[in-house]
Amino acid sequence: MGAQDEYLRNFCILLTEKGVVPLTDPLQISVYQSLQGGMKRPSDLTAELGLSSSSLHFVIDKMSETGIIDRIKPESDKKTVYYSTNAKILASSTETNDRLKNISEKTFVDPLKNYKGLSSLANMLDCYMSEIGVNIDPLMKKYAEALADSVEINKSGFEDAIMDARDIFAKLTGYNFTLFSSSPLILVLTGDEGVIDRVPTLMHFVTRLIENATGRCYRLTNAESFNGSDTMVKVTLERCERSEEPYMNTANHHKDTERFLMVDVDGSAGLMTSDVQIDIIDSIYERPLCITDIVNKVDAPRSTITSNLLRMVEEGVMSVFYSESGSAYYGLACSILLKKSRPISSDNEELRTVLDSVKDKEGAFMEGQLLYTLAYLKKLGFDSEYLMVVLGAKYMRATGDMGTQGNFDTYFGNMSDIAKAIGLSLNIVSIYPLTIGITSNDPDNEMSQAMTFIKGMAHQGLEMASSGIFVRSTDEKPEGENISFKEIYPALSMTPVKGVMVENLSPTPTTKKRTSSIKTALLNRSKKQNEQAVRTVRYITAGVFAALLLAVIAFGIAGNTDYSDAHTVDLTIDSDLVATVYDADGVALEYPFVLEEGTTVSLVLEEARDIGYVDKGIAYLLEPTDGRVYSLTMNSDLTIEPLTDISYLENPCYDFSIYCSTKTINENDEMTFIGAAEYKQASSGLFVSKNNQVVFLAKEGYTLAYDDGQGNKGLLQSSSPCNISDCDSIEVIEMPVETKKIYIDDGRTYLYGDQKITGELTVQGDTKSVTLKPVNDNTRILVNGKEVYQDHDGGFVIDLQPGEEIHIDSEDGWFH
Repeated sequence: MGAQDEYLRNFCILLTEKGVVPLTDPLQISVYQSLQGGMKRPSDLTAELGLSSSSLHFVIDKMSETGIIDRIKPESDKKTVYYSTNAKILASSTETNDRLKNISEKTFVDPLKNYKGLSSLANMLDCYMSEIGVNIDPLMKKYAEALADSVEINKSGFEDAIMDARDIFAKLTGYNFTLFSSSPLILVLTGDEGVIDRVPTLMHFVTRLIENATGRCYRLTNAESFNGSDTMVKVTLERCERSEEPYMNTANHHKDTERFLMVDVDGSAGLMTSDVQIDIIDSIYERPLCITDIVNKVDAPRSTITSNLLRMVEEGVMSVFYSESGSAYYGLACSILLKKSRPISSDNEELRTVLDSVKDKEGAFMEGQLLYTLAYLKKLGFDSEYLMVVLGAKYMRATGDMGTQGNFDTYFGNMSDIAKAIGLSLNIVSIYPLTIGITSNDPDNEMSQAMTFIKGMAHQGLEMASSGIFVRSTDEKPEGENISFKEIYPALSMTPVKGVMVENLSPTPTTKKRTSSIKTALLNRSKKQNEQAVRTVRYITAGVFAALLLAVIAFGIAGNTDYSDAHTVDLTIDSDLVATVYDADGVALEYPFVLEEGTTVSLVLEEARDIGYVDKGIAYLLEPTDGRVYSLTMNSDLTIEPLTDISYLENPCYDFSIYCSTKTINENDEMTFIGAAEYKQASSGLFVSKNNQVVFLAKEGYTLAYDDGQGNKGLLQSSSPCNISDCDSIEVIEMPVETKKIYIDDGRTYLYGDQKITGELTVQGDTKSVTLKPVNDNTRILVNGKEVYQDHDGGFVIDLQPGEEIHIDSEDGWFH
């Protein structure tokens, strides 16, 4: 990730209703951070961030597509659009410093100084993440809260609760705290040298215990060294109101298909989101490959692969190795930490198992933190095994004899020592191929993460001892695992080539393929405004730019040409479309499609479908000239996207309005929804883009019926929003003669199926029972003043009797 791509090092990873989303654009990060303080109007954001209205709405549109931002109109101000966010932060980039790096270095040299077993691996993980600039405090706090909730603590007064929390804290963490002051609440925490960096997580655990015992909420306001000691910290806790976690609809999490990598490049963490580059890294993860082998493994044109290889080598993500014959091989120069590759899972069994295994175990807080964090990452769709391999390799580099070659015994001795300390045993199964057996000393404990750590150690130690390159394979046995290593490419140089000739990486020019405009592509990449690139292009460095500039000269473009008056426009094709763009001579153009104004091009779809563009919230259908062929005259920037015909929704029993989340709202808009008749007149049809939503309004004498999630269409509403993909589930019926109402007196929000209900609930008169669930699980429900049974998710059933008036109330606290 080169100098011009630093924004990928400024990142955060969010959990939204649409899944796990990587956020790397600085403007999007600034908007998200601003909205964490509460909903805001567009004018508030433009003034706060110093953005123009058009720039803000471009950013907002992108964030809306990924589910980070919601547009709302409060009841108190129906004419004004507000933005809000319910996205939860999982991890983010942060500043590092020499102190954190020194702590990490000492930890890996002597990981057993203050910890034992899996707790030592947890400490390594914490220190390593701080060293490379990754903040995982949200994951740590989630663990602390879950562990506190799983521990039994008696309901009691404040002083007794402090004492009970102290005993539980001491048992699980091995640390101690004393009560320094009750008002304000001040504790003095005693631990090891790194205790001050763990204060946020530890105090979240303590305050959650106090809250569960007393109902009082506290938050950390200050932490400072006590009497100048490195092992004692004075923490101040302030009383606060309990805040309910915003509701997040997880119904679409199983559709989460986002792919990205977290990598360590030259000691600094960053995100990689390019599909092509992720595929390239997958292809070379086990061993270096030549360009032909990479092309055979990656589903992309050779020209695309070679250009990405050039960028990745320039940025230090990959290294070039040379064989004795001079052939180039490409291998990893970075460390893969996490790989997002699967949808989110709804299975929480592994998380519960971790909590059950540590909640009563002495000194198990850090062990549980490691296992819970890795299990939660797995649930979110991450492959976290990479991280444990990296920790093992880093430990071996920190403790191995770097000056010794050909002495694997030294490294194996180091591995055996740490393996024994974390509950594993090592033995040599065979010499050739070298196979190491790993067995657990405690079969009842989960040791798979520790075994993965040992694999990384062994692989790193072997390559340090021999200067060779090895491929690793694992054979799982009932009693443990056997790891085998086979040396490959013994004649390859292990020293990465510092400079790479452009000719060796660039694709061979052909007469039938070229970029759309080398001159204008270079122009757009080099234009700057306030020292920032006008069009940010990922993975472009000074070296690459120089190489491209040589290509410009080779094409005969004069070096003193003034490009400031060039008029170019961009053609963007939605990622859901597979299409080829041709110029007037029938030459296929390659991305980016930067064209001179007035140019006519042909767009050919791989499969016929309705396509068009969106202007001011209204979609316009394009007509093909011949089947799958479209003629486009480029007078301005144009984005082509797939459209959906929703004319089938027209119905005499209800009206509906159409809303588009892209290019719809500006600062002066008072109307975000367009009536279907007005929309149809403007666009000559009812075609919409994939980002649309429809609001239905039943006409007099009719109502909309909704499913409770169990096949019963009992809920009745006069209006409701609906995503385009879910419109088929809408059912309109005649208003029943008899209905029943349930009054929600506590002001809370409840779920009826996927529908959020507040105030009152109307159902059909023949409905026998209703199943509801409070959005906040920690709620004890009262129906007509009597507590009702709730399942493990807080859901409850109300039996409806003829003529009975139902009132729902609630109390904070654990349900039974």
